Amino acid sequence: MSEELAMRYGDQDQATVLEMLREDLIGELQAINQYERHARTTSYAPARQLFQEIADDEKHHVAELLRMIAQLDRVQAEELRKAFMYSLGKRD
Repeated sequence: MSEELAMRYGDQDQATVLEMLREDLIGELQAINQYERHARTTSYAPARQLFQEIADDEKHHVAELLRMIAQLDRVQAEELRKAFMYSLGKRD
């Protein structure tokens, strides 16, 4: 969702969209944990590879959800920016 489109939403609609995005983010993170756990615990290589591929797809979904959350919530965007800058050693 572009920032222009986000601006068309009222506060209530934007809050609802953010709630949905955050709920989906939780689900994606839980899915990553589950698929990676399955990949670690199976000895069947084709299943292990499939579980890891699916986990990697879920990680892409996490990134996309975070991108959209940051577009709609400027405070969250700033916190994400600070966290990534800190992890890169570029502290403010």
